[in-house]
Amino acid sequence: MPVMDVSRTVLSAAQGSERKRWRTLQKRIERARDLRRSGNQAEQAMWELLCTRPLGGARFRRMEPIGPFLAAFACRTKKLVIEIDGEEDTGRTLSMQQLGWRVAHFSAKNVLNDPESAWQQIFRLMQAPSSTDAL
Repeated sequence: MPVMDVSRTVLSAAQGSERKRWRTLQKRIERARDLRRSGNQAEQAMWELLCTRPLGGARFRRMEPIGPFLAAFACRTKKLVIEIDGEEDTGRTLSMQQLGWRVAHFSAKNVLNDPESAWQQIFRLMQAPSSTDAL
């Protein structure tokens, strides 16, 4: 009966799981890039607001990975996520909140019809103390 080299089997399994994690990461990066390129009108309008208006030095990123999700816009320093959607996904929101993020939802219609109001709401959220500011 041949003797099996256990160290090689363990090493091979570790390399396989590392490759799987790498492929998963690459898929998430590609998905985020695709979503950035193909953003809808409301997301484009929101991105323009976030880039051109002063928010006290805070910066937003588009399609930021947070847990298993891609947030439409996220400010890491304030732990604030902005989602543009027609309906709120409570499971997604709860998951992000459990990771310490505040989540603000805006409807696409409101962003397109009244971008000034959307920006003012975001500005108020940025001024409000977050849980990380207290630390």
